[in-house]
Amino acid sequence: MAWYYIAFDTVKQFFTIKGRETLNELITMISNCTEFMDVKLRTNEKKILNALNKDKDKITIRFPMEGKIKTREMKINCLIQAQLGCIPIQDFTLTQDTGRIFRNGLRVTRWLSDFLASCKNNFSALLNSLILAKCFRCKLWENSLHVSKQLEKIGVSLSNAMVNAGLTSFKKIEDINARELELILNRHPPFGNQIKESVLHLPKYKLDIEQV
Repeated sequence: MAWYYIAFDTVKQFFTIKGRETLNELITMISNCTEFMDVKLRTNEKKILNALNKDKDKITIRFPMEGKIKTREMKINCLIQAQLGCIPIQDFTLTQDTGRIFRNGLRVTRWLSDFLASCKNNFSALLNSLILAKCFRCKLWENSLHVSKQLEKIGVSLSNAMVNAGLTSFKKIEDINARELELILNRHPPFGNQIKESVLHLPKYKLDIEQV
């Protein structure tokens, strides 16, 4: 607890975990942590947050919440999911809040996965906590198509452009012509070469399984 500077009330909350919690339930628990007490829900933010939560005409968060955004916890939950889903947040204050949430959330999710690893009979919750910790570190969902956002110089807008062009894996980015990549991203040379170079230097893992 002290190693990660986790609040006592946060630890007490996580001690109520049964072991079968889903990813959605863990996000809800994290949104209630004491570490985010300084995040406030402002009246002028509700319209944007409600649109992120539910909107028939736009991309919305992965796990929509029932009803309108009414509490600080719901706001935090919504911002976490919007960031992980690469949904643009068109508000400077909300963007600042999101950055603060992820700085603290990184510590909380790491502690949570370490804590659950030391407990018994909680494989489902442990697995989801590890996935969530990974998501917080990369600021992406574990099954996101926006893999390019992990690269230097690639933000939400450029990542969306790459997804729209079908570049949803590092292998596809590696195989595409640098000039074509620049055309997709509306950037000048040698930007395409720099992106491809970044991908080429990523470690590649291979697992061989042999039946004995």
